[in-house]
Amino acid sequence: MRRVIFILLAIGLAWTAGLVAFIAGLPAPAGEDGATADGVVVYTGGGARIAAGMSLMQRGAGRRLLISGVNPDISRDEIAKMWPGAAETFDCCVDLGAAARSTEGNAQEVSEWAAAHGFRSLILVTSEYHMPRALLETHARMKSAEIAPHPVASGYLDARGRPASTEAWRRLAVEYSKFLAARVKTLVVV
Repeated sequence: MRRVIFILLAIGLAWTAGLVAFIAGLPAPAGEDGATADGVVVYTGGGARIAAGMSLMQRGAGRRLLISGVNPDISRDEIAKMWPGAAETFDCCVDLGAAARSTEGNAQEVSEWAAAHGFRSLILVTSEYHMPRALLETHARMKSAEIAPHPVASGYLDARGRPASTEAWRRLAVEYSKFLAARVKTLVVV
């Protein structure tokens, strides 16, 4: 019985240490850099992500923009209202993907979209806490692609990069657990 308790304690301590390292290693939100790629992709999860992707596209960071995981109840016209530039650019060069329901689904949707357009380089826009798993899942499907992260502030981290609330700790712990599961899956599948 003591051995089982010791093993469970060791696993718990390792997980907690890993969570702290995960949080410490999260990327800072991206500023306005001059990065360019064939395409810009946004993994939905909030208006800030979509706005950041649209801003990148508007400044010419990519030739097309994919917003992956759009809720099917949201119309193209509703998304178009968020577009800061000319309507013609939105009409020609912004694609909405409604098939994805998970990060794994986003990665699959992006992989198919990039292949259909012959894209080999992408700027990936998602929240800073979600970026490690999003990159992991996307790289697993697009091994030869260049993927530049463009992290967006989620509000879960304070100015020092620490969880901003109890809810933030919970959300980050869930994301860390999902990241670990994705990491194990990619190691086993490869």
